Amino acid sequence: MNENKSNILVPFDATELSVKALNKAREIAANQNSNIIVLYVIDNTSFYPREIVEFISDKEILDKLRHNFEKSIQGGAEIMIKKQVDSLIQDGITAKSIIRIGHPADEILTVSKEESITLIVMGSSGSLKKRHDRKGVGSISRWISEVATCPVVLVR
Repeated sequence: MNENKSNILVPFDATELSVKALNKAREIAANQNSNIIVLYVIDNTSFYPREIVEFISDKEILDKLRHNFEKSIQGGAEIMIKKQVDSLIQDGITAKSIIRIGHPADEILTVSKEESITLIVMGSSGSLKKRHDRKGVGSISRWISEVATCPVVLVR
């Protein structure tokens, strides 16, 4: 990647909103001559509830299942992300992909620091408005917009 350019991070999961976010990032990158980093996070926090682990007798089988699950998802994610990165490159935008395993919000913030991200562009469903009566429930995009050390563009 060209280190003299600014870096735009786009968390991408092939949903309609992430496609819109990537298109917005493509537009911004073309106008500002920026790099795009397309990030996919394999959420390993919901594979099984942590509270259940103490009741599972054969944790080795569970660990193997989890590893196989993550490996399968990663293989599909690599193909999905490569298609997006190739499209960006064809449009003359410098781009690369990153795949991480962990909690999506944590990984987005970690990558934003590691890659010196100057802008995060991501989808936001507005689900907090739909769940206004459930206090304390937040979305990943809202959390990122509140704690990221760079500007965040939320796309709907």
